[in-house]
Amino acid sequence: MDVSYDRYPLVLWVVGGVLVLSLGACAGRAPSPTAAPPVAPGPSLTPQEVLATIRAREANVTTLKGLFQADVEGSFSPFSYGVHGTLLYQRPQAIRIKGFTRFGGTLFDFLLRGGSYSLSTPDRVYPVVGRVPDFRRLGDLSIPVQLSLRAIDVVLGKLRWTAEQFREVRAVKTAYRYTISLSPGNARNDSFLQHIWVDRSSALIQAVEYLTAKGKRLVTLTAGDFRNVGSKEQPVVLPFLVTVKEYTTSGSVTLEFSELSPNVPVPEKEFEFR
Repeated sequence: MDVSYDRYPLVLWVVGGVLVLSLGACAGRAPSPTAAPPVAPGPSLTPQEVLATIRAREANVTTLKGLFQADVEGSFSPFSYGVHGTLLYQRPQAIRIKGFTRFGGTLFDFLLRGGSYSLSTPDRVYPVVGRVPDFRRLGDLSIPVQLSLRAIDVVLGKLRWTAEQFREVRAVKTAYRYTISLSPGNARNDSFLQHIWVDRSSALIQAVEYLTAKGKRLVTLTAGDFRNVGSKEQPVVLPFLVTVKEYTTSGSVTLEFSELSPNVPVPEKEFEFR
């Protein structure tokens, strides 16, 4: 069964969901920006205003550089040793992820640009190349790579659902919970669902949950430690702490960013296929 970055079956997505976050850990701790002081909650936004704010905020991030460290619990890690990771992003869909061992050895170099991708590893003479949404060429790294793209979406605040996939929105305490169908086609007999919780005053994504139509939880993702890495005039608030829990294997991953730098120059050659 294939897993598509644009439209994918949740079962494989869930199996790979916890794997990818073990790909990243920064080789050295870079100084991180100071967390912004608590701000009094603003007025509650409507569901439409929340979505408009998220999309406008995501559109303002043209590039992103990141270093992160992962704490992994469970037997699902694709590697048996620590992995360091770097992230480069250029809007709208150019992403480069490099994985390293804690000693600096290269594990992989993945590049996605537009509808094409390539993957280089030390054991291959030539890179693996392919087209989205077919990631089968990546073999064992297929699912981890795809979920890394989903993890980046969460950091950036990207919302990919279509009108046909939207099911409902509810007010839950201080958040709105949006329900999205992950089943193929436009039928209403949904097999898998996605819940997205967004703060009603800040429009920050707090959590994402994947579950069956009967309510069985498969994976939950929570985002926290939000920091302003922009300027006072042009704030860019991003999560520096992401936690994933996978309920089938009772595994978990805590992903802590040591650096997130938006809207900084990134050489065009970083996104060139080699």
